[in-house]
Amino acid sequence: MSTDNAVTRVRATYPYQSPGRRVHPAVVGCLSLVLAAVLLALWLFLYLKSQEKPYEQLKGHRIATLKSFNSFLQSGNNRERVNALEHFLATHGVGDITPIHNLLRQGSGWLELREPPYAIPPREQWHNIVGTLALLRDKVQPLIGPVHVISAFRTDDYNRKLEHSDKARHRNFCGLDLIPKSHIGHRELVEELRTLHAQLGPESLFGLGLGDGIRFHIDTCGYRIW
Repeated sequence: MSTDNAVTRVRATYPYQSPGRRVHPAVVGCLSLVLAAVLLALWLFLYLKSQEKPYEQLKGHRIATLKSFNSFLQSGNNRERVNALEHFLATHGVGDITPIHNLLRQGSGWLELREPPYAIPPREQWHNIVGTLALLRDKVQPLIGPVHVISAFRTDDYNRKLEHSDKARHRNFCGLDLIPKSHIGHRELVEELRTLHAQLGPESLFGLGLGDGIRFHIDTCGYRIW
């Protein structure tokens, strides 16, 4: 057998491919599928993220999420101001009653009102909430148990869009709107809080607001009930 015939047969069996064409088509197909899967997963992640709600449902009320609060802290000097408020409350003995983001929550209707879910009260109003937090810790929670804070401080812009009789107390950082964490009913809740309000008397400056459900208002900026 001649050398030329041997070379020809080898070339026929193993044809030469240029460096740019040596990848097997099956490999190219697998890589394409992997890339397509990665792109699909990325698209799905971004889509789901865009669908995330900025609130969570809490007994019928839409509460801004902690993620929203963390975003709020990253704006301007909010983190520094919130840290200063936390320090103020701690030095007055009421820093551990409820997480700080609860006290900056404007309310459950911020989406409809097109207002920010969180706001920081002016420093000159910080002392107003001290007595209310002490009332919550010493009198209200021992009576009805732990509570969720639905609303605390509200800005003037937020308040102007409301028609609640207690809105001035929130604007002055004195009022809290609360919901019991327990399964206490409306009638029992009203009876317990009315009794407590009467027992504490005018010297307590206990303001109490009661609605049709289990959401209620407390403050210490004027003795009254409604």
